[in-house]
Amino acid sequence: MTDRQRHGWPALTHAKAHHRVGPVCSAADVPLSRVTEDPQLVTCPDCDGQAEFDALPDDATAGDPRVIELLREAKRGNCRKIDGVLVDMTTAAAILTVYDALKPATRVKLAALRIDRMAQVAWRLLRPHV
Repeated sequence: MTDRQRHGWPALTHAKAHHRVGPVCSAADVPLSRVTEDPQLVTCPDCDGQAEFDALPDDATAGDPRVIELLREAKRGNCRKIDGVLVDMTTAAAILTVYDALKPATRVKLAALRIDRMAQVAWRLLRPHV
């Protein structure tokens, strides 16, 4: 007999996140007893694909002088992980479009931000009415 949650659905076993407490899929209200490091025991469909991406090491962190260089590589098609976030080609192109249009003093401020905040600023500037 399988372990059941409150609503009668089977309880899922989640993959353990490497950079934070809890599961990789960030599911809410998951007891830590349902989080495992063994990939054979994972039954959560959301955790299945994210576990291998979470295990990748970060290429850079916020404030690293190589962030812009790594974004240029990501724009050319090489996916990069910065601050625990996978950066795709489209997001890297958006950030670099804004970065290249800024004055040097403002470029330093943008490059010092976390990657999620950099992407948020870039998309707000490129799509102001959405």
